[in-house]
Amino acid sequence: MDLGPLALSVALIALVWWGPGWLLGEALGIRRVLLPAVAPLIGVGSLASIGAIGHLAGMAWNALTVAITVLVLAAVLFGVRVAVRRRRPAADPKPFFGRWGYRGAWLTLAAGILAGGVVAATSWTVGTEGLLGINQDWDIPWHANMIRLIAENQVWDPSIAGNFAYYDTNIADAPIRSYPIAFHAMLALVWPVTGVALPTFLNVFVVLMMAVQLPLSTVALGLVVTRRPVALAAAAAVSGWFTVYPFDLLWRGPLIPFFAGMLLVGPFCLLAVRAALGRLWLWVPAIAFGAVALIAVHPSLAFVVAPILVFWFIALLVRRRLAAVVPALVLAAGAVLAAVLGLPIIQQMLKEAERVSKQVWAADTDRMGAIQNILLLHHGSTPQPILSAMVGLGVVALLVRPKMWWYLAPVLAYAFLSAYTMGSNSTLFASLTAPFYDDQWRIFGILVMLLVPLAGLGVAQLAEAVGWAVRRFRTQRGRRAQGGRTTAAAHAASSATPVAVLATAAVVLLLAGVVARPYFAENAARIEINTKVDGATLSTAEVRLLTHIADYVPQDATVLNDSCNGSVWMYALGNRMPMIRHFEILPTNRQLLVLQKLPELATDAQVRAAAAELGIEYVYIADGTIRAWDEPKPGLTHPDQIPFLKLLARDGNAAVYRIDWDSLPGGRAQLDARAGDRHQIGDVPGILLNSDPDGIAPLGRIC
Repeated sequence: MDLGPLALSVALIALVWWGPGWLLGEALGIRRVLLPAVAPLIGVGSLASIGAIGHLAGMAWNALTVAITVLVLAAVLFGVRVAVRRRRPAADPKPFFGRWGYRGAWLTLAAGILAGGVVAATSWTVGTEGLLGINQDWDIPWHANMIRLIAENQVWDPSIAGNFAYYDTNIADAPIRSYPIAFHAMLALVWPVTGVALPTFLNVFVVLMMAVQLPLSTVALGLVVTRRPVALAAAAAVSGWFTVYPFDLLWRGPLIPFFAGMLLVGPFCLLAVRAALGRLWLWVPAIAFGAVALIAVHPSLAFVVAPILVFWFIALLVRRRLAAVVPALVLAAGAVLAAVLGLPIIQQMLKEAERVSKQVWAADTDRMGAIQNILLLHHGSTPQPILSAMVGLGVVALLVRPKMWWYLAPVLAYAFLSAYTMGSNSTLFASLTAPFYDDQWRIFGILVMLLVPLAGLGVAQLAEAVGWAVRRFRTQRGRRAQGGRTTAAAHAASSATPVAVLATAAVVLLLAGVVARPYFAENAARIEINTKVDGATLSTAEVRLLTHIADYVPQDATVLNDSCNGSVWMYALGNRMPMIRHFEILPTNRQLLVLQKLPELATDAQVRAAAAELGIEYVYIADGTIRAWDEPKPGLTHPDQIPFLKLLARDGNAAVYRIDWDSLPGGRAQLDARAGDRHQIGDVPGILLNSDPDGIAPLGRIC
């Protein structure tokens, strides 16, 4: 791949991911040591708020209008900050690491972040065949299609996701009526400029998240529990070692928006806690933007941060009692402002609540098997006892420090839910896990995310124990050498302690990393399960044909396709609309009729009427399928034997045909006569509403 577009993609993704939030964070006076972690949270939330409110005002969603709006918003927030600070000067900020700081603490943290990012990014790059692989499974074409849809349409509107999927039926009756689009809309601002294909662009986005945001988010979540630099650095270093999180989330699905949203959980908790404890009323807009970011990227993430902050506040209330009132008011103000800014998004998301709550995943083990999965941190992957030992030490470190006990509550809550979703089919627990689609992999991923800071704390606990032993030994030896002068001996011993702690932590991580090398290989292999340059769903030839399909199909055409093959990538890759646009989408009755009886178009008036109502003039056929047991639709099995199908292009296992309507009874006039039934929405050809909508075929899952 040409390095120029790749470098441009990295730069533009970094700009849109960190830029708006960094600018607004500076305007609000948020410390620059926090901004690398929390800027994406503020940025995504501000962009979501601008998109949702701007859509109601008719604002176009493009880079220019959004940039101008962000600049104006930053100027307003900066003006408010200046006005407030003139009346009430800001207090001097407390040291970042508190009493655990030492000379070189920042270098320690930077080393941990760098190490963690390198391992995670390398695993992703290897697993995606050098960032060029395309995921052959479920969700990725949907996300890629949505990015192009928003970029082309320049409209922020979650409801267009439902229309995109179901143009031939009533949106109110369709399974997907809306979709959280903050992730897609953000990337849609910069993708058209990059010149790279959407699958590669998404791979570049994830590698940047792996290299930078994953360790940063781990540090942010860890800071809610402890300020120990060694613990934070160690947690960042091992953040890319765990298979369940993030790698299993990125090959099962893959769930890129959910993963990106999980990377905002730690920064949100840190921002909220720092603002509450510091009584920083100026940070209330940042808290509100953060809350909007979570619900706009994936609403279920609100159910992750809520228990963390609730248990943290209970612990604060027990310790400080009345002094906790002001922190509570700061958080409440942020929540109220978030509700106002995010109201349009919340209203759209409520349309999906019923569908999401009905999702049920069957248990894949028994109760004891689930507990074993949790203790050994695996779920269909290799057990990871090295990481389990680190986490276990972290739990011990937590237990000996009562101020940290509160963190055990959310960890145990998600461990409980994880065990029951993996090992039980209880309807009660299915309702408790409904915000996560009752998805055991997501819930286990959330649990592991919460455990990663404990792994760092475990390494720090072991290193500090060695440091304590070194200090005690040197104090005793110094006391004997200096004739019992304990002060000088203790000073000499304490000056050597950070070195001993750092050296021990480095040795522990190095040895653990050597032993855990199979984990790294497996993480890359997990990604490679579904991500291929030449795969079973999408072959290299099929990608080529889909990428250049605009050479054969006009822009306003709808192409008959079988959703169980790679044709659902058609819009993302080639800017042409397939009839069915996602693996999950069930056909309407007339769509299914055409798929089953296409060869009878010349003899069956009902089939011709259905094809005319759908506006079908082109047909795409390929033999790759998302599941090995999927069979092609009966009407698409022998296209070269159908006389009215004219071959336009063939590349390997894929081909594009045109229906010769002039050779059919009634001619092309019947196709043209039904064109008025389909009304285009906005400026994107193929985004239609049918004035004569059909019902969805009762097939269950189509693939």
